[in-house]
Amino acid sequence: MKMKSEYEKKAWRLVWTCLIAYTTVYIGRKNLSVCLPGMIAAGVTDKAAGGITGTCFMICYAAGQFINGWLGDRVHPRKMIVSGLFLAGIMNLLMGAAAHSWQFIPIWGCCGFCCSMLWSPILRAVSTWTTKEISQTAAASLTAAIPVGSILCYLICAAGLRLGGWRTAFFLCGGTLLVLDAAVFLLLRALRFHMAAPSTPSPADTVSGTSRPKTRILCAGLLFTAGGILFNGMLKDGLDLWIPTVLSEKFIPSPSAVSLICTILPVIHIFGAYAARDLFRRFRLDELTTCGVMFLISVLALSVAAVFIRRTPAESGVPLAVFVTVLLALSGASMLGANTMLLTFIPLHFGRIGRASTVTGMLNSFSYAAAAASSAVVGKASDIFGWTAVFALFIFAAAAGAVICLAGHKKMKEKTDELDGVES
Repeated sequence: MKMKSEYEKKAWRLVWTCLIAYTTVYIGRKNLSVCLPGMIAAGVTDKAAGGITGTCFMICYAAGQFINGWLGDRVHPRKMIVSGLFLAGIMNLLMGAAAHSWQFIPIWGCCGFCCSMLWSPILRAVSTWTTKEISQTAAASLTAAIPVGSILCYLICAAGLRLGGWRTAFFLCGGTLLVLDAAVFLLLRALRFHMAAPSTPSPADTVSGTSRPKTRILCAGLLFTAGGILFNGMLKDGLDLWIPTVLSEKFIPSPSAVSLICTILPVIHIFGAYAARDLFRRFRLDELTTCGVMFLISVLALSVAAVFIRRTPAESGVPLAVFVTVLLALSGASMLGANTMLLTFIPLHFGRIGRASTVTGMLNSFSYAAAAASSAVVGKASDIFGWTAVFALFIFAAAAGAVICLAGHKKMKEKTDELDGVES
């Protein structure tokens, strides 16, 4: 059995610290969707205002991804990760204290920008201060932090809703972020010397004082990738915001019961990232072909779910709610798998030229711009046309995503091969 070097041990400690940080931030950003039914029932907001609040978060998150992606290749990741978690925790506490719907919008928007300070710096840290083998192995686990954080969020919110309502849920989430941020700060501080050293002897590495190979970032393949991420964002986050509301209106009126049922979503989502990785490796596919397969799975799951949502009478009970939630979870898992390829595997190639943070920030900004538009449209469209029409739109988005990814896979493969050749 091969012994790990001291560098590899510290590299894995860095990966685990990044996993903790990225898992934690989802505790403070998924809670609006869980709390929204209770906020609507309490009369402090309605579906239209709730949609605008979610849209504001995603707009600020999208803009933040673009800005922080650029900054992530220039400012040390440790500073951005710790600051982002701390500020997101404060915003959650302010949400719990807010009294009117017009206050929710700017606070949750600020929370979106704060949450955007993590992913790009994390990807830079993993691509810079680990080995190629470690970064590829860790890629799916980093994406799996999303459903794990969501599970924790749903459980904390369920407890908060049971104990004192939606305000208590936000307070508990905010407090959890602040406590875990302190732990992340200490863990990263212990790795400060490791994160100040060159990662490998390769001239392609991104560290102070090293030269970067000259190669263009923009390419035809990246344009197809951006198209795929637009539809991925609509489905992964635009749909995700409204699932608790769909369950409340169609199946179970109790917010706390809906919150518990929603824990099914991230449990199944976890397998999406690993399924995409295994499909990618076992069949030796390129990233965009793998995404195309994931989109097609989403089309199937959403189509079956739409039939049950259309034909099921209101308040039809827990069994049907669980069944539909599983179908929506399968769609979400496939979208998380596609997201792993689009926002982790592809940007890691650009880490060879010191642009992993910039590329993932740019792509992520497109993802959440689409999610922002989706959230606003869904809130209004569900009132006017009903959930059947909304799900027809999501099915179309999944089919379009499959077409774009499969159409552009050869161009993206040419670029990733070029980037990988820089290292050899």
